[in-house]
Amino acid sequence: MKLTAIKNISLEDIYWRLKAGKTKKRLTIFELRADLNKHIQNPVFFLSTGRCGTKWFSDLLTHHKELFVLHNPVPGLAIQSKLAYELFKKKSLDDTITDLLKEIFFVGREQYLRYSYKTNKRYIETNNYITFFAPLLIELFPDAKFVHLYRHPGEFVRSAIRRNYYTDNNPDDLKRIIPLDNPEKKHWESFSQLEKTAWLWNETNLFIEQFKEKNPGKVFDFNFNELTDQNVYALLQFLDIKLKNSIVTKSLTVKSNIQKQGQFPKYIDWDNSQKRMLHKFCNTLAENYGYQI
Repeated sequence: MKLTAIKNISLEDIYWRLKAGKTKKRLTIFELRADLNKHIQNPVFFLSTGRCGTKWFSDLLTHHKELFVLHNPVPGLAIQSKLAYELFKKKSLDDTITDLLKEIFFVGREQYLRYSYKTNKRYIETNNYITFFAPLLIELFPDAKFVHLYRHPGEFVRSAIRRNYYTDNNPDDLKRIIPLDNPEKKHWESFSQLEKTAWLWNETNLFIEQFKEKNPGKVFDFNFNELTDQNVYALLQFLDIKLKNSIVTKSLTVKSNIQKQGQFPKYIDWDNSQKRMLHKFCNTLAENYGYQI
């Protein structure tokens, strides 16, 4: 490459070349915004509580060179996702608020979307903080597909407790949803950490269930406790993504984002009082997903 060509490359160009790959087309932010659905087609969004396999799927899908897979994009939109949840929960969404929430998403993702187009790659986001934006995403991207990724509530709660969810000394709790309605709101401060994280599992999945009811056929349910080649192939078929069988088979032997910090017993070793707490918050949805508590 000539020295003059190198001089003309900006730091931004270098950053996005490393992040997304070599650009093949040109597109300005204004062109993207003017015709979003023309430039971003068939994006995929994973909806989940987190701590349930999003990193594993990110690693798997990254093997496909025509996919732009985001697991931890910056900004993560975590606190903004909580705001979206609160506004939906309070039913205080008029057109102005909806447009502002869409703009919050867009300003956080416009460069990712732009370079998805410029590198000729399909946009896929597994970041769980996008979950409460789902009703807005289906409006922005009518041809989008969604994946509801879930895991046994006892396993999620164990992982969350080991990561110090809902503790007095964890500043990350600023991004976690809390009850807005009674009776949970009234008793929230008296809930144990186990009860709070169980509520989080149930409330997040309930939000996703309500989204699915309004958008039939747009969401694929994936139980991460049944991670098999057959189930993965079914998901890939739904998403219209082709991967070599050898890649899927090898990925099934690899664990991603393994929890190492914190101490809390495995669900099978919980005492009866702990399981009753989980049952109180999660039993209905857990049964729907085929789990026993």
